[in-house]
Amino acid sequence: MYSLSDVRKHIDSISRPTGYNTYAWNVTKKMAMEVWTCYLNNRPFRKPVNYFCKEFYQMIQTPEGKYIIPENSFRAY
Repeated sequence: MYSLSDVRKHIDSISRPTGYNTYAWNVTKKMAMEVWTCYLNNRPFRKPVNYFCKEFYQMIQTPEGKYIIPENSFRAY
């Protein structure tokens, strides 16, 4: 993925998990977009990344399954 429109399609393709309300899901997607924006602009992402749904971690992976931030910088689900 090389553009924010591609990233948005990727993020929007992931379904909201059961139990997540709309507000929490929108915050999760917004955080994923921030991570991708930094990645595409070759800037480090400095906020803590500790989400508890596997869908968030899918959002911050390339189509090949590689995380776009160092795996040691967050707690996985």
